[in-house]
Amino acid sequence: MNLGLVATHDAAGPQLLGLAAAAVARGWPVRCFLTHAGVRLLADAGVMAMVRAGTLRLDACEHAWQLYGNGEPPPDVKLRSQFQNAELAKQCDRVITL
Repeated sequence: MNLGLVATHDAAGPQLLGLAAAAVARGWPVRCFLTHAGVRLLADAGVMAMVRAGTLRLDACEHAWQLYGNGEPPPDVKLRSQFQNAELAKQCDRVITL
C-alpha cells in the first residue's frame, strides 16, 4: 500500500507524523505534499527527520512557500507545483488530507 498525506495547515504535524510512522512500521511507502500553511511544517524537526532518514518523500508547494514560508526552505526539500499533489493522488492507494 502506498500512502499519500497532504497537509494544508501547520497544526497537522502530530497527525502527519503519527500516520507516517504507522505506515512506515507496516513497510508502506509514504509520500507527502505540503500546501497552504502546511508548508510551515518544513520547520518541524520530526517531519524533517523522516525526510532525512528517507522514510518520507516530501514535496512542498512553491507558491504556498512564497505566501506562508519563512526564509529559505531546508536544502533537502524541493519546492514544487501542484502537479506533484496531483501525481501523489494518482500514485498512492490511499490519500489522507490533514
